[in-house]
Amino acid sequence: MCYKSKIHYVLTVICYQPSNITMSKKLCLRSLVRILLIAVTSLNILIILLQFSTYSLPKKSKLFHILEDVNENPNRMFDVPEFKYLISKPRCSRSSSAPYFVTLVHSSPTQFERRAACRDTWAHSDPRTKTYFLMGMVQSSSLQKRINDEDAQFNDIIQGNFIDSYHNLTYKHTMALKWFTDNCPDVKYLLKLDDDVFVNVPALHEFLLNNKKDRKFLLGPYRGNTIVQRNGKWKVTPEEFVDDQYPEYVEGSSVIYSNDFVHEAFKKTFTTRYFWIDDVYVTGIIRMQLNVRIEPIDRYLLSGSLLESVLNGVTTEPEEQSFLLSAQQLKAQDIRKLWKSFHRKAHQPE
Repeated sequence: MCYKSKIHYVLTVICYQPSNITMSKKLCLRSLVRILLIAVTSLNILIILLQFSTYSLPKKSKLFHILEDVNENPNRMFDVPEFKYLISKPRCSRSSSAPYFVTLVHSSPTQFERRAACRDTWAHSDPRTKTYFLMGMVQSSSLQKRINDEDAQFNDIIQGNFIDSYHNLTYKHTMALKWFTDNCPDVKYLLKLDDDVFVNVPALHEFLLNNKKDRKFLLGPYRGNTIVQRNGKWKVTPEEFVDDQYPEYVEGSSVIYSNDFVHEAFKKTFTTRYFWIDDVYVTGIIRMQLNVRIEPIDRYLLSGSLLESVLNGVTTEPEEQSFLLSAQQLKAQDIRKLWKSFHRKAHQPE
């Protein structure tokens, strides 16, 4: 059958009507064009809806790969096929004296002074919590030796086999979720922290005891309507993140997770595309997938003028001390100042 005959045959079949009336070829072609336009338009609409149905990255990336099966390799983390701890710690105790919450602190390997300030103040002040400092791999043997010596002395460092860098913060955050999931099944809460934040540990314990939740929650400084920056330090390309606005998320400097949220969030990292801004990734993208609402604690943060007043010794009144966490970006000496101020006030005779 020749090409023209084939076309004629197809048109005859398509245009055949139940009433045995055959449409003209011209009218039939117009109908076919309309059908094709409707099909193409519907396909485009479907593609757009699929794009807007998730806050995530393109399926393929030159740097990061998506894990297909959570059970395929439990030691795989994003594009690190054989993730392992260079330094780790034993499982949390299952006894009745197990900590009420564990604090996992993001720390740059070179921040020895800030880690020392935390240890000397809030980090080891209460037996109801346990604090560890998280970091990635370094490329200096002398720096690694200092880290090993530090851990030998204080026994509070957890280190993974990924390069410690600004754009690898999601590795560090995911390592926190993994370590807590694997090692702390009976601990009620995880406090994920940066090493430039001060924690009012007794107040935080009391807050969690008095504000018990049924299941799956996270608390922290709320961030909403945040525009994606396409230039500068926080530059994110459309290839990295398609949308122009981030989902609601929690400022990553201080986040409180329930035990069950941590477990489910870690599982989601196996099937959720990598994004390097860790708080957006975990408390925004993954949180939305788990359908968990953010509970803001901004009013419990020591920040702004009050923080400055305390650091400068202007005020330490008890009614002004009802905070859980400080704002971030404290220097080591600021952490020590806060500790001295509130510790001194707490021990003053009435």
